[in-house]
Order: sequence, then structure tokens, then C-alpha cells
Amino acid sequence: MTLATLDIQSVTQAELDNLLANQSLESAQYEIDSTDDVFGTLYRVWGGEKGINLLGTFYQSLDGFWISQPCNTTQRGSWATDTQAINAIVTA
Repeated sequence: MTLATLDIQSVTQAELDNLLANQSLESAQYEIDSTDDVFGTLYRVWGGEKGINLLGTFYQSLDGFWISQPCNTTQRGSWATDTQAINAIVTA
């Protein structure tokens, strides 16, 4: 690796860390609860400016990935961690 490549990677990592930290602060305004389902545990993300609104749901699939689905969409995301799934719902 060259010095320029390391610098670009360092800057990119710093930007990603900053973005995740900001999203973490925003997600502190949200609540997460769970309900048992026939297929396992379904987690719900609640929040919003005008009280508590359901923002989306997520669950862990059999292959270990976390599947998120924000409200008002049929699109689902597949994530390596539950935090990534929550951030996808909060930022949708």
C-alpha cells in the first residue's frame, strides 16, 4: 500500500466513524421493543417528532443476518449487525 492509499482509507474511516456517531446520537431519541412471533422475535423501532410512531421492524434471519423493513415501504435490507438494521430504519 502506498501512503496516499493509507491516507484515503484513514479519511474514509474517520468520516464513517463520524457518521455512525451522529446516527447514534439521533437514535437515542428512539425506543426499541420486541414481540415474540411464531418465527422468532420481531423488534420494533418507535420514535418521531410528534410522539411515538412505528418507524419499522427488524429481525434476525436463520443465516444470522439482520433484516430491516422501514414502514411505508416493501424494501428490506440485510445487515451484519442489529445496529446497522436500526440505523437503516431510523434514516429511511
